[in-house]
Amino acid sequence: MSLSGGALDDAGAIARTDRSGMIVQVAGIPGQIRDAWARSRSLDLPGRHGQARGVAVLGMGGSAIGGELVRATWSDRLRVPVEVIRGYELPAWVTPDVLVVASSCSGATEETLAAVEVAFTRRCPVAVITTGGPLGAVATKASLPLLAFPAGGQPRASVGYSMLLLAGLLERAGVLALDDAEVEAAATAGDAALAAWGPDVPTESNPSKQLAWSLLDRLPVITGSGPLAAVARRWKTQLNENAKTMAVWEELPEADHNTIVGYPQPESTTDHQLHLFLASAADHPRVTLRAELTAELLTENGIASQTVRVPGDSRLEQVVTGIILGDLVSTYLAVLYGTDPTPVDAITRLKASLADPGDEVGEGTADPTTEESDPA
Repeated sequence: MSLSGGALDDAGAIARTDRSGMIVQVAGIPGQIRDAWARSRSLDLPGRHGQARGVAVLGMGGSAIGGELVRATWSDRLRVPVEVIRGYELPAWVTPDVLVVASSCSGATEETLAAVEVAFTRRCPVAVITTGGPLGAVATKASLPLLAFPAGGQPRASVGYSMLLLAGLLERAGVLALDDAEVEAAATAGDAALAAWGPDVPTESNPSKQLAWSLLDRLPVITGSGPLAAVARRWKTQLNENAKTMAVWEELPEADHNTIVGYPQPESTTDHQLHLFLASAADHPRVTLRAELTAELLTENGIASQTVRVPGDSRLEQVVTGIILGDLVSTYLAVLYGTDPTPVDAITRLKASLADPGDEVGEGTADPTTEESDPA
């Protein structure tokens, strides 16, 4: 690969392709983290919200990833199980002693609205994270605990809000031990990552631009373990939505119990894959060894792989820098493909096809004031 950056070292070329400013939104992640944490400090939760035996986070897409990241980052200190529910229904274990957090950037996600209505019928304590919309209106009407954040941009571009507002809420509920210093250190690490990998840094000294070039016309397979497994998932969805490319995410050690057997076929794809192993100082030593052995198996099958070191002194710092690196890589790859990273026309068309012209999504749903008792 040539280290001549071409379009990625031409600010004008980036601006002409990134017409909606995804690069600018990625650069806003550390600020989102700081603002989200500050907003959560004034949250007052009713008693039931602090007595939950579990937490169900309702969300889809960019609003759900915050739950995955929180669960993965603080799995070693969360005092109760935290699960992400992607869909219209709730599993049977979501009962009145489970805290339900409805997270929807737009406040109009139909799956989340449907699931939160079920939570009301089960009289679960409910809290809301949103910019407004029908979900925000319901939270206001029913006096539910509400963490609102500024609207603007795609939901996936609000990852700092979706993650830290949830973390702050869980801290207020007594579920998670987290303090100002840890959050600020992670935001500072995010600032440093942007300074090292941002658009002003030339390709020859910019690993994120180099990775974008390496992924051009290849199928990315992103693998992580522990907290970086959730980051690998984030990379996959950002590559889908920003670069408009297929991508796959895997988790170690699980991939060593199934995925590795499938490397030989179809043989026609082996030259068109690039496996990236996200690695950090927090990785279990056995996982580090597994990644090395798995890379050897890939080489034996003629498949390229690369280890991507994610910096950071804490799990949260590693997650934040890993997110920023993936967001930048996906945005740079979009530029190389000549596509604006922000629009997601396929999702827009699908939602339009799903909509019933006679019934606006969310209308008449998710209103706890119709219940016999206060669900909050």
